[in-house]
Order: sequence, then C-alpha cells, then structure tokens
Amino acid sequence: MYTPLISFIIPVFNVEKYLQKCVDSILSQTYQNIEVILVDDGSPDKCPQICDEYTVKDGRVKVIHKSNGGLSDARNVGLLFSNGEYVVFLDGDDFWMEINNLQNLVDILRIQKYDFIGFNCSYYYPTSNTYEKWIALDDRLPTNCDKLNYIISLVRSGTFPMSACLKIIRRAFLCENQISFQKGIYCEDILWFLELLEKAESLKFINLYVYAYRKEVSTSITASFSEKKYNDLLYILKRGVNMIQQYDWPEEVRYSLLSFMAYEYCTLLGFLGFFPQKQKRVIKSNLYEYEWLLRYDLNPKVSRVVRYRKYLGRNLTNFLLYKYIKTVM
Repeated sequence: MYTPLISFIIPVFNVEKYLQKCVDSILSQTYQNIEVILVDDGSPDKCPQICDEYTVKDGRVKVIHKSNGGLSDARNVGLLFSNGEYVVFLDGDDFWMEINNLQNLVDILRIQKYDFIGFNCSYYYPTSNTYEKWIALDDRLPTNCDKLNYIISLVRSGTFPMSACLKIIRRAFLCENQISFQKGIYCEDILWFLELLEKAESLKFINLYVYAYRKEVSTSITASFSEKKYNDLLYILKRGVNMIQQYDWPEEVRYSLLSFMAYEYCTLLGFLGFFPQKQKRVIKSNLYEYEWLLRYDLNPKVSRVVRYRKYLGRNLTNFLLYKYIKTVM
C-alpha cells in the first residue's frame, strides 16, 4: 500500500494562543506517516517553548529556531529541512478541520501522483465559533480536463485558489524546479502559484474542505492595511503580468491568467481609499498605467467592476471597492 511521508511546514510567529489547535489538528490525523516542521521565526512570545514541548510529546515533530525573516523565509527554510514525498504548508494561527482529511488526499495520490492537489477551505470566526465555506469547486470545474483547461475554468468560475496553504505538493517537483517564496513581500503566494502552474505537468483541484482560515486575528498577516502591502501588491501585479506574458501559454490561457491579475488590480483600486487625498492623486497616476488589464474580464468579479465603472465612473467604483475591502479585511 502507498504510504508516503507527508511533511507539514508551519511557520510560527506570535501565535501562542492558536498554535496548539494548529499542531494538534495535524497530529490527530488518521493518516500517521507525517512529520511536522515548526519553524520558529524568532517569535517573541511563548511559541519557542511550546514548539520545544511538542518535540518531547511527539517524535514526528521537529523544531527549527531562527531569527525573524518573515513568512516566505520561514516556509523556504522548512522546505529545506523537510523529508516528505509531499509537503503541506500551514500557518500557525489556522488549522485543519477533519481528522481524515490527509487520508482522503493520500487516497487520491495513490491513484495518481500529481505534482500538486488543490483543496478547499472555510473561514473560521472564533468569536461566534462558526464556519463559512469558500466557493465550491466541484460544480464549477470540468472533470478529467488537462492543465490548460483547468486554468481557464478556475478563472472563469471566480475560484482561483492560489494560497500555498490550500495544496499538497510533491517536494521533488518544488526542488527540481527551484520554486520558492520570494522573501519580504506581502501576497507572496501569487507569484509562487503562477510559477507552480507553469511548471506543473499534472494537477488536480478537489472540493474537499480541509483548511480553516482563522478570521478576526490581529496578528494575522492579512489583518490590516499598510502602505507596504499596497506597494508589494503593485510589485506583484507588475511582475505577475510580465511572467504571464513571457510564459509559452496558448492565447486563451494567457487571457485567463491576465484576468486573474485584473482581479488583483481591482484590489489595488480599492486600496486607494486608505490613502490621504493628496497622496492618492500621485498613486492613481501610476496605478492607472495598468488600467488596460480590465479588458481581461473573464473573472466575474472583474466584469462586475467594469460594469460599475461604466455607469458610476472611476472614483465612485473605487470607493465601493474600498468599502468592500474594509468589510473583508
């Protein structure tokens, strides 16, 4: 029977309240052939001590203590020290929902050893102890289609699960293609996922709700706006567009991926509302250089923004995007 070692890589920083639930959700999986790599990224709270305690309680847990280098650096270090045939990334304030999730994924890999499998997630709201499922994948994606048609269908459906935490990935595939996370930037998953799509020879997305994203956590990387986040996302937009244009994609796939970048462009338009009026005028002039991306409106959310701009104009549409982003951050 196929029983590959699965490595879970968990960057740890300032999550002492949530780390136990995160780690226990993995150690309690019914599929037991795992290693859990806790990368203590110079956390100033009690996380280093909690990590060390886990190594005593369970021999499958390893700890790496390092100086703070950020999420991307911690993931890269964890991958370097991993031994599994497949790897899974998990943030220290999140968790897996069901104890048989990993067994279900391994059962699929037993049939075909994909370069990666993408799965689904729910948002977890701790104050009310409730879950909200993300958009379903099964009824939107064709079955048994090739990689290129998968990409087109993902963008068209509005479900483009680029997060590193929503995949189980063949470690040799990452290492052979030298796919890693760029250090020091917000939304690092986007460029990483574009490279993942370009290099993968086999992939699959399933509507299995595995991952719980904890919301309302002030220490979460995505919890608040900053000018650095805007600048990082603008950099990713420019870099991502260049990558898509340089890859040897068929035109329909290139159109689909540029539609995905158009969605990120809409996010940047919403970010404008966080800036003072005087600063906003300068930023707009730079951002509007990429307004042409709105022609790529395969994503239903982008096409909605295009319609709003037609009837409401630029400024009011930007303001509505800003109000929407404030509600989901």
